[in-house]
Amino acid sequence: MGRMTSRRTMYKHYAQGVIAELKQMGYFNGRAKEVFLRHYKDMKRTFGLEPNVGEFAKLVDEFERAMNRENNPNDPNQIFVGHLRDRTKKTK
Repeated sequence: MGRMTSRRTMYKHYAQGVIAELKQMGYFNGRAKEVFLRHYKDMKRTFGLEPNVGEFAKLVDEFERAMNRENNPNDPNQIFVGHLRDRTKKTK
């Protein structure tokens, strides 16, 4: 019988694949890994590892762009929640 690949090794290869895809999308100088790590836990919980590495990288990029997008009150697809974030900081 062939040697089994450990789950940890599979996750590592998956993460490396996603980071490589992010680099191809323009995340350079360590930003690919930084962006991946910022979103990985939440996205893995939501999507699992079902998407291939390219699709997962696109989702990471979409989340990152959404986080960094400036609020435009005229855009019906955006909902401003900054006031809620400020309120939670005050209660801590």
